[in-house]
Amino acid sequence: MSQRILVVDDSPFIRRILSDWIKSEPDMELVGTANDGAEAIEKAKSLSPDLITMDVEMPGTDGLTALAEIMKSCPTAVLMVSSLTQVGADATIKALELGAYDFVGKPTGSTSIKIVSSREEVMKKIRAGAKVKVSGAVTHPPKPTALRSAATDKVVLIASSTGGPKALASLWHMLPQGFNAPILIVQHMPPGFTDSFAKRLNAIGTVPCREAKAGDKVMPGVALLAPGGFHMKVDHGHIVLNEDPNVHGTRPAADPLFFSAVKEYGNRLVAAILTGMGRDGAEGALAVRQAGGRVFGQTEESCTIYGMPKAAKSIGAVHGEYSIETMAEAILSGLHGEVKRAS
Repeated sequence: MSQRILVVDDSPFIRRILSDWIKSEPDMELVGTANDGAEAIEKAKSLSPDLITMDVEMPGTDGLTALAEIMKSCPTAVLMVSSLTQVGADATIKALELGAYDFVGKPTGSTSIKIVSSREEVMKKIRAGAKVKVSGAVTHPPKPTALRSAATDKVVLIASSTGGPKALASLWHMLPQGFNAPILIVQHMPPGFTDSFAKRLNAIGTVPCREAKAGDKVMPGVALLAPGGFHMKVDHGHIVLNEDPNVHGTRPAADPLFFSAVKEYGNRLVAAILTGMGRDGAEGALAVRQAGGRVFGQTEESCTIYGMPKAAKSIGAVHGEYSIETMAEAILSGLHGEVKRAS
């Protein structure tokens, strides 16, 4: 069955490009277009598309306002189409928290190579939307008062991809202030967006978070997020960044971090594999477990896409799976050398 897609963008050029791409695919059907957020809301309700490509910045009713209303009134898989600017990045991160499952940069460039490259990414992410579990905006359950963070010499690793920004925001709300272990995160995200995302996590006010820089020291109680476009590794307690070839089709990728951390910390690692397509982090997680560390996967029910946790589970890398609401408690139990009973 074809994916029924609604294209929303105030630019006639972008609407035409996306529409032509969709109409040329045998497994996709263009059911309509809209040139602003108000029209998007109306057509989302009347046409009931399977997926919406949504411009972030539009005059009048913008993409964020439209997204919030659609997620409330007729929840639908939404792929944001963002300009690669700082304003666009901030708005896009907010859109992911409101319930969009992923985003792509606007197709731009004067050469056919750039346009073709954009097309491949857009089509891949639209197809991924068929596997998405639509769950609306981030919700923050009451933080359990039992969560405590005692002194530890362990290090936490986190890998996430599609749906990761929303999952990580939920996790961050559940972590206790005064968290005493370093956290190293790989979220699949392009350059220009990771700094904005790290700042949003930091603003939650539990564990301080920032985009990693080469030479940063791995410090207890501080979370470092791999910058877009760079693989992140750890060596002698410091961050090393490189532009080596993509791993599992992405850079940053989790496996390079996990393998380097195993050499550095061995059985002192606690790893979490969160929502995302593909299998990045699976082999790295298995290396963590084989070294004596603890590995936790996100449950299928709480994932936007149950790809990375499934891959890790399938090769015997995880000790247990936990909902995103209970992942903070699982991580804390891992820091104490325990494995919390899966719920």
